[in-house]
Amino acid sequence: MAKEEISFCLEVWGTDYNKIKDACILAEDLGYYGFFYGESLADLDLDCWTVISALSSLTTKIKLGPVITYLLPQYRSIALIAKQAITLQEISGGRLELRTGAGATLQYANQWWYPYGIDYPEKGKRVSILNEAIHVLKMLLENNGSVSSIPSSVTFEGDYFKINGASFNKPAKKIPITIAAKKNQMMRIAAKYADIWESSYLSPTQFSSLNANFERLVTALKEGDDTYDHREILRSIELDVLIAESESELEYKKRIFAMERGPAVYNQILNNGLVGTPDNISKRIKEYTEAGINQFFLAFQDPFDFRALELFMHAVKGGVGESKYC
Repeated sequence: MAKEEISFCLEVWGTDYNKIKDACILAEDLGYYGFFYGESLADLDLDCWTVISALSSLTTKIKLGPVITYLLPQYRSIALIAKQAITLQEISGGRLELRTGAGATLQYANQWWYPYGIDYPEKGKRVSILNEAIHVLKMLLENNGSVSSIPSSVTFEGDYFKINGASFNKPAKKIPITIAAKKNQMMRIAAKYADIWESSYLSPTQFSSLNANFERLVTALKEGDDTYDHREILRSIELDVLIAESESELEYKKRIFAMERGPAVYNQILNNGLVGTPDNISKRIKEYTEAGINQFFLAFQDPFDFRALELFMHAVKGGVGESKYC
């Protein structure tokens, strides 16, 4: 995806594989750029890597990946993640995109890890783990900078990860890495390593301010590190979507959303989300792109509401057309 292009990606959860499969195939047909499935040990998901591997055989263009790739050493070997990524990049024809971040707050996320015997660290430690993990992962995925057809070995010993001469065949096409970050420490990691920097649940004005700060961090890296690769870092934002063809239908969907998610989340989505009829959604998208957004990472109220997926894409493409889901 070139920097000037605007892309739209779907964030999907759930355990009904047939619905997941149909949503992915439809998303590709409608022109969505990416389809990303949740990764969790809990019952709200199937196994992420199994699902996206299956989807890769049913699609040809759409990008695939986990909603978030967990890099916790207690959860999974960093070498195994690299092996899975390289394999999926091969079988999908170069369509994998890795997404990662420090994760949700300890108070919220511990419920998803504790039952499985995995300690979920406090924020400062999670950030340190992520910083080291991405460094190691890029060494493994990029073959330590080697341009030879013979894989070079990677040796590393840090505070959380250890590699004793591992080697993998370098993927034919680079695997882009998205890093979610809103605080300075995390944004520095994104500035150093990310191909795509993602923020979440911000208004266009809030994003513009945060983006200016991110630009300063990138500039400081360029000026202070002779080894910096001067890549272009795309800007992505995660937003919830509530779209309807009429104001009456929209009000009904708002009431359902408020009951399901609670007033605090509902008010946040109204202020910092994509909520409205197609014309309003189109205008809101323009505000975000004018603030510097290249990519939208979208969580629909119901990811299996196929009419909503279709309506949204018609809105951003500037036409309505005939629907199969009236």
